Amino acid sequence: MHPKYPNVFSPIRLGPVEIPTRYFFAPHGSALSAGSKPLDDLVAYSAERVRGGGCGLVVVALAIHERGRTRQPSPHPPENVAAFRVMADAIHAAGGKIFGETLYHWIGAGQWQALSPPAPSLAPSVRQFGLNGRAASTRAMTKAEIAGMLGAIRQTARHMAEAGFDGIMLHASHAALVEQFLSPYFNQRTDEYGGSLENRMRFVAEALQAARDGAGEVEGAEFAVGMRFNCDEQIEGGYGTDTAFEVVERLCERGLLDYIDLDVGLEPQQFHHGMPTGFERKQYYRPFVEQVRKAAGAVPVLSVLGNLTDMADAEAALAAGVCDVVGSARQLIAEPRFVQNARDGLEHLSRTCIACNWCTAAGGDGAQGCAINPASYRDRVWGEESFTPAPHRRKVVVVGGGPGGLETARVAARRGHAVTLIEKNDHLGGALALWAALPGREHYRPAIDWWEREMARLGVEVRLGIAADADSVLAEAPDAVIVATGARYSPGGRSITFDADIPGWDLPFVHRPEALLADGVRLTGKVFVIDAEGYHTGTGLAEILASDDAEVQFVTAAYSPVSGRNTDNWEERYLVARMKRAGVRLRPSTWIRRIEPGAVVLYDVHTGEESREAADAVVLSTAREPIDHIARALEGRVPQLFTIGDALAARMLAAAPYEGQKFARLIGEPGAPATVSEAWFAPDDPATAMLPADVPRRH
Repeated sequence: MHPKYPNVFSPIRLGPVEIPTRYFFAPHGSALSAGSKPLDDLVAYSAERVRGGGCGLVVVALAIHERGRTRQPSPHPPENVAAFRVMADAIHAAGGKIFGETLYHWIGAGQWQALSPPAPSLAPSVRQFGLNGRAASTRAMTKAEIAGMLGAIRQTARHMAEAGFDGIMLHASHAALVEQFLSPYFNQRTDEYGGSLENRMRFVAEALQAARDGAGEVEGAEFAVGMRFNCDEQIEGGYGTDTAFEVVERLCERGLLDYIDLDVGLEPQQFHHGMPTGFERKQYYRPFVEQVRKAAGAVPVLSVLGNLTDMADAEAALAAGVCDVVGSARQLIAEPRFVQNARDGLEHLSRTCIACNWCTAAGGDGAQGCAINPASYRDRVWGEESFTPAPHRRKVVVVGGGPGGLETARVAARRGHAVTLIEKNDHLGGALALWAALPGREHYRPAIDWWEREMARLGVEVRLGIAADADSVLAEAPDAVIVATGARYSPGGRSITFDADIPGWDLPFVHRPEALLADGVRLTGKVFVIDAEGYHTGTGLAEILASDDAEVQFVTAAYSPVSGRNTDNWEERYLVARMKRAGVRLRPSTWIRRIEPGAVVLYDVHTGEESREAADAVVLSTAREPIDHIARALEGRVPQLFTIGDALAARMLAAAPYEGQKFARLIGEPGAPATVSEAWFAPDDPATAMLPADVPRRH
C-alpha cells in the first residue's frame, strides 16, 4: 500500500479487466492520426503516461466510423487493426490497460471525399448547430442510418478486441450522438427512438449491446463495455441530474455497463465546462458526479472531476467515494510523469497544467501540443528517454528568463551543458509573469514556479537584474548563445489594421502596456485602450483600469474584443464577462485615426465615419515587436547562436518554450545548424516524420 496515496495506487476491476492503478489518462482530441490510423506518435504519447508505474488505464479517443473522424483514428476499417494492435501492445508492455472512447459527433460530419464539402451531420432530429460561426442543420437519421451506426459500433468493437484493446467507452457526453438520443433537447423524434425516456434510451441500450456483441465475436477476449455520460446538460430543454440518475440506474440494472465515466459539458454550446479553464472553479464536475454516482450501484464510476492537477485531491475524491477511478487529460498532457512522480515521492518534479487550453486552441494555428511542455505530443522524439548526454559539453549563455529562456536552460542543463541564464529584471517569467499578475490569471503562475525550481535543481546559474549586451555575453566565452529577450509593444501603435505609427502616439498622455504592467502606472478619467491582439494584455488592463474607477473604452477593429485563440481555448466568455462586470465599454469594429491633445479621433472600420472624443489617457496595446538587438550584434561571433520566441518573431506563448527545447537540443551536436537561419532552410529531421503505427521506421 502506498503510504500517501493508498487509493490511487490500488487495483480495481472494470468488468473483466483489472486496472493496476486508479488513475487514468482521459480521452481527448488530438491530431495524431494518419488517415484513420493512429500514428506511432500517438502510441509513444500514450505509453509515456503509463511507463514506470504511472496511469493504470489509457482511454484513447476514437471515431466509430472513418466518415466522421473529427481528426481521431478509427478502428472501423479492417485494414486499421494492425496499427491498433501496435498501440495495444505498447500500452500492455508499459504496464497498463487501454480502452477506446468511440464517438460520432455532429461537428465531425466528415466529407464524401478529400476536399469535398462536408457530408451531412447525422443526429436524432433536425437541429441547428455550428462551430466558429459556420451554421448548418443536422440530418434526422432514418431507421436504416440508425441500424448502420449500430453496425459500425459492433464492427469497431470487434476490431478493437481483435487488436488487443481491453475495453470500449461509448461517448454519451459533450453532445455526441449517443447523448443526443438520450436528450429531450436534441431528440425530437416521435418514433420508438424518441418521446419517453425509455424510448430515448433505446439507442444507447442498443449501442452498448452492439459493442458487447462485436467484442464477443473475438474468441477469448476479456473486454469491458462502458460509456462516458453527461450528468447534467445545463441547457433549457435538456435533462438534469434526476434524469441522469435514472438512466444510469436502468442501464446498470440491465447489466449493460461494466463501468461508467461521469462528466458534464455540451460541445460546442458549453465546452468551457468540457475543458474548464483556469477562470473556472476546480473540480467543476464534482457536485454533478456526487448526485449521480449512487445510481451506478456496484458498477465502478470513473471521472476526471474537472481540472484536477493535485494528486492529493485525487486521493481525497477516491477516499470520499466520489468516484472509484480518477483521471485527467490536460494535467497528463502538461506532465506525462504526474502519476509516476506521485508514486515515487517526486511531486516537486511535476509541472502543473495552467489550463490555458493551447492543447485545444493550437489547431487554429495548424499546431498541436502543450504551451508549457513542448515535448508533449512529441514524446517519441522528445520524451524522457531522449535526455541522453550531449556528445560535446558546451558552455551556454541564455539571455532572457521568460518561458523560452527557461525551457532552453532546462533542456541544455539536462543534456549536461554548463548553463548561465541572464535576466534584466529581478524576477523570472518574462511576459508570462506579467499575465499571471493580471486579475483572475493567477493560474498561470505555477508554470514559472516550476521552471524556477528546475533552474535550482539542475544547477543553472541564474543572474537577475543584469541587462546583458553583446560585449558582456562575449565576455563569458560561450560556445552557444540563446537569445530569448522577448518583444515590446509598438511605441507608435502599429497593428495589422494600420501598420504605421498612429499620429499623436508620442503625446504625454499616451502609454504602452509595459508602463502599467511593469512600472505600475495607473490612469484615471476617460481612458481608451486601443487593442489589436485580443489577448490577455489589453483585456486585463482594461479590467484593472475600470476596477480602479476609470471610464474605460476598449477599442478594437475586430468584431470580437478577443482573438480567435481565446475563443478556441474557451476563455472568451470569461475575459469578456470580466471586462463587462468591471464596467468596460466595448467598441468593436472601431479603430483610431489619430490622437490629439486631450482627444482621440476614432472611425468605423466599415463606413469610415469618424468621431472625435475627449480622452484623459490612451493605452496602445496593439502589436509587439521583437527585441533582438543583442542577437543582431552577436551574429558570426559565437559558434552557435539561436534567437527564439518573441525575440525571433512575436507570436503565441507556446512558440517560446517549443523553440527553447528545439534549439537547446542542437547544442553540441555534430553537424547541427549554428543559427536559426540554417535550421529554417535545412531539411526536416526524418525522425519527426509522422507515420502510421504499423509502418516500421528506418533508423
